[in-house]
Amino acid sequence: MRGGRREEERGGRRGRHALAPWGALSRTVFPSPKEAKTRRSSSVWEAGKIRRFRKRLLDWYGRHQRRLPWRSDPTPYRVWIAEIMLQQTRVRAALPYYKRFLTRFPNITALAAASEADVLEHWAGLGYYQRAKNLHRAARRMMVRFGGRFPSDLEEIRGLPGIGPYTAGAIFSIAFHQPEPVVDGNVRRVMLRLHGIAGAPERFFWEQAEAWLDRRDPSGFNQAMMELGALVCAPSRPLCSSCPVRLCCKTGLLGEVSGSPKRKRRSVEPVEMVLLVLACEDRIALVRQSREGFVPGDWGLPIRLLSGAEQPRKAAGELARRLLHSAPRLHECPAVTHGITHRRIRAHVFSGDVPAPPPAAAGPEPFFWASSLDLDRLLTSSLFRKGVVAAQALPRET
Repeated sequence: MRGGRREEERGGRRGRHALAPWGALSRTVFPSPKEAKTRRSSSVWEAGKIRRFRKRLLDWYGRHQRRLPWRSDPTPYRVWIAEIMLQQTRVRAALPYYKRFLTRFPNITALAAASEADVLEHWAGLGYYQRAKNLHRAARRMMVRFGGRFPSDLEEIRGLPGIGPYTAGAIFSIAFHQPEPVVDGNVRRVMLRLHGIAGAPERFFWEQAEAWLDRRDPSGFNQAMMELGALVCAPSRPLCSSCPVRLCCKTGLLGEVSGSPKRKRRSVEPVEMVLLVLACEDRIALVRQSREGFVPGDWGLPIRLLSGAEQPRKAAGELARRLLHSAPRLHECPAVTHGITHRRIRAHVFSGDVPAPPPAAAGPEPFFWASSLDLDRLLTSSLFRKGVVAAQALPRET
């Protein structure tokens, strides 16, 4: 298992020797499609070098691997949950969430029986909530199709929601000890540096992974490759002097270690909104969120997106009146920022005290007055939690 797969791969300092561009090597490194049918690519190492590489890597992994909960008991379920969590999250950040999630949902049956809101509640803080929704869907599918068992067939694993080639290969090799190669961001970076090239097509990586895989210990080898990329062959400032396979590494031998190839970043969409924290008798107004919204969770604080030059205070008053018929005096709180996938949100927070008794909803949106226990249970997104904290920090008039 790796250290936070899909880490941001930033470029490091360049040394005296530049990595060879892929275009300059492609004709010699790879045969034509016709030739590929009859001979292996010349980029694959000879058998003796592969054996030496495996031994050095696995010896290092046996001494230096991190002690992680899914490694001590690598059941298919536990490995699956870990792999999904680590798709966009580093190991250190994911560990407390992993333990909490496994405590609440110790098996497929428990996960499938839960509501989506319950699953999202225990995922809160990890972000990328589609991962949690896919876990829930996959668990329910396994209850129906496989009687609550995790499938042991590779194609059936690949058919589960949220599972692609990498995740399927990781589960198949780590939990079932089957010889299936894996390629993630860490593995790609290690392979490029070992070969001394700056980039390669996707088939290059899978060809190497297939050739290098230790079929007697696929679980250990795959995890060792990912661990090497996470702990030693880092995106920037790799620890070349500590690398167990440095004698196999063209990049290291040349004295040039660059950062990983930069991926094209998805453009970030700025979003501005107003967010209301309306209090009445120690309760906070929550509204049911639209299914089309991008903030996760069934319930949340009242929000409204701002358009153009719309003034936040005016929009906040209109939102309050739509909910309650009349708007209480609103106090502007510190704005909060939040990131959700490719959106960067700036929320203008307004708080207001509503006189008792708590009024019923005036508009069409379902809402209710939530206690502090309700807030802990129902506010999935940390955006709303930040809003509550901002409102509580504002001094109240006496």
